[in-house]
Amino acid sequence: MKNRNKLEESWKDFSGISKKTNTSNSIQEAIKTVASKYNSADPFYISEQLNIEIQWEFFGKHPLGQTIYYQDLPYILLNEDIRDSPQCFFTCAHELGHIILQPNQTGYQTGYFNHGVCEYQANKFATGLMGLLYVEENGYGPDSYYDLVHQYGSPVDMLD
Repeated sequence: MKNRNKLEESWKDFSGISKKTNTSNSIQEAIKTVASKYNSADPFYISEQLNIEIQWEFFGKHPLGQTIYYQDLPYILLNEDIRDSPQCFFTCAHELGHIILQPNQTGYQTGYFNHGVCEYQANKFATGLMGLLYVEENGYGPDSYYDLVHQYGSPVDMLD
């Protein structure tokens, strides 16, 4: 990845993880490991490299995304309604976060009814990955969290 120091600074600034806890450290390490290994922070590219199939489904308004496992293989299901929206990047990254941080767990969904620690961790993973993707695509970090929201559809009202 280009400008590794800038990427790390951007990730720290825009991941929303400022507490030094084991969970936060493990999320930070997961983001850095995945982005470095695949030389990208694009969740669609990373999913492809991990052989995670992405399917577009008609869910209605919610959920925006869901992770399922079939024959022990993870699949990301994304809502057809967000296919042409910037929201698809954050949602894909969120579901990828579930697969990486909570392998083989299902039943959590992005959308209006976020809940629990697993959703919080997946949101943090997605936000950090989107911060790195912003730098990757623009060559500099976003001026504010709202730049991420505008470019990748991060849900402002869903994150603390």
